[in-house]
Amino acid sequence: MSSNNDLDNPFFQAQQLYYDSIGAYVKIAAQWRLAAVICLAVAVASLGLNIVQISQNKVVPYVVAVDKLGSALAVRRADTASPTPVSVIQAELANMVASWRTVTADLDLQAKMLDRLSAFARGAAKGVLTEWFEKNNPVARAKSGRLVSVNVKGVPLPVSPKSWRIEWQETVRNHVGITVDVTQYEATMTVLIQPPRTDAEILRNPGGVYITELSYGTVLANAEAAKASRNEVSQ
Repeated sequence: MSSNNDLDNPFFQAQQLYYDSIGAYVKIAAQWRLAAVICLAVAVASLGLNIVQISQNKVVPYVVAVDKLGSALAVRRADTASPTPVSVIQAELANMVASWRTVTADLDLQAKMLDRLSAFARGAAKGVLTEWFEKNNPVARAKSGRLVSVNVKGVPLPVSPKSWRIEWQETVRNHVGITVDVTQYEATMTVLIQPPRTDAEILRNPGGVYITELSYGTVLANAEAAKASRNEVSQ
């Protein structure tokens, strides 16, 4: 134990003061080291979260409702929106038929329509369309002087929860605009709704409407009328 003489000793007092000062510095340094470790841990955790966020797909799909003139009426997130409106499905089916059956002398426009059509077809429907274009190459038809315009007859109508029926008229003209043939067609399409999840899907098929099955043919009444007309001419 320290005696009173030690407490009165100037050397002892100086030594005690030195120890007290060093101890305070050591304590402060330890606190700063702890703070530095905590900051480093927070920075590492933040960097890790940023990397995870960057690696994830952050595209937020939106559904846009438009009027007859194409002006936007309402916009809402696809992941929180109600099921695709019937009007959107009808419009996309009509656009799909136009892209499928139109034949134009504008090759750039024809290529754009074919590219758009490929964004709608899946499964068996894609096979049907592939077979159709193998037999009816639009570029070859245009070069041969047979241009086709498509007029959808009314809005497509549902025939089941997943299938829709659509009718249209095809007018075939030559390069000088003279009508060569007019035929009525109908098709039944099975529709799959799948909201877009990527930028490419949003740009090519914003409504998320896909055709998975497709059957088509001439309208029976129209075919019979055409046959009767040909018989009258032959007589």
